[in-house]
Amino acid sequence: MKKVNILIILFSFVFFNCQKKSILKEEIKNSKTHYPIDGRWMINCENGAASLTIEGKDASLILLYNQVYIDMTELKRFDFENDISYKLKEIPEDIGNIGRNLNWKEYINDKPIAYIKMIDDKTYHFYWYGFYNKKTKKREFKENSFNQETNNEKVILKKCK
Repeated sequence: MKKVNILIILFSFVFFNCQKKSILKEEIKNSKTHYPIDGRWMINCENGAASLTIEGKDASLILLYNQVYIDMTELKRFDFENDISYKLKEIPEDIGNIGRNLNWKEYINDKPIAYIKMIDDKTYHFYWYGFYNKKTKKREFKENSFNQETNNEKVILKKCK
């Protein structure tokens, strides 16, 4: 009888402990810190040339000042980490000489071109992958205006008013 009681206690402990861990994992998974992401984001709000403007699931990016302005749309949202990846929405209309020579038709696909990772409600890391050429299966145009404004490899954007 003593062995049965010990087994029941042991089983109860393991069962409730596993159930508790499962509940905790679900709580962590469902706990989302949503910061207001809509707005204008720049490295330097007073003197910067490049900017990212987000409205809902869409974003506009000054990729190369006075040359390439693109519209992006949300590809995937990683709610748990408060990260978003973006793809090119459409062939841009507002392009300069450099933009006219790009393979826009090949860039319209479901590959991510940009990614933002939240630091806090007023700061995001910005990652630019470049356009994915579906024909050559390579990334093209990997530079952007943010890289020209910072000496740091990481691009950190601040929310501007």
